[in-house]
Amino acid sequence: MSQIQRVLAQGNFDGLCLIYSLFNAFKALKRPKEQAAKFARDHRDQWIVVIGNTPSLHNFVLGSGSVFGIQSDEMDVKVKRAFIATSFDVMTEESNDSCTVTATDIQSLVTMDFTKSVAVLCVKKRAKFENGGMGEHWITIVGRDDELGKYLVACSNTLLHYGFTERQDEQTGRFYNTTIDVAGITKATVYSDYINQVHVSKR
Repeated sequence: MSQIQRVLAQGNFDGLCLIYSLFNAFKALKRPKEQAAKFARDHRDQWIVVIGNTPSLHNFVLGSGSVFGIQSDEMDVKVKRAFIATSFDVMTEESNDSCTVTATDIQSLVTMDFTKSVAVLCVKKRAKFENGGMGEHWITIVGRDDELGKYLVACSNTLLHYGFTERQDEQTGRFYNTTIDVAGITKATVYSDYINQVHVSKR
């Protein structure tokens, strides 16, 4: 297969892993085979609106990531989930699609139907992907290989750190560029309150 990028990477728009995980989730659900460059061009307006709605944008740019300056963990979870849901509303505003963002947990990922959904979550520094760690990082799980016991991950950071590694999931047709063991998703490696199932349906 020729090396045509289909998983969005930091640099197609800017350098914000939470935002990239959301756009990778939407792309995986709606346009999995489309080249990333075309998707970025076609969704530039949505990108601008989502960036405009981002709390504490300076923290993203300064490398602090999705630190919104909220003191309590409970409120931080609510704010991030609301931001994620609002971002998908922006992406589907001018279409017949509707995105549902639902809080889910580690155990539910094991049985989630990835033909209809994806998962957006934040991993901790201890999380180990096929090529190593990523630090604290937002990712999109686009599928699961039950035979190998692996989650298939669209990661905005992999291209920069490990080169071009994209493959296609035969079951969903989606592209991914790294994997993580199903058994490797635990409370020690994932912020369990920040696991979101994303589903797209027609209005």
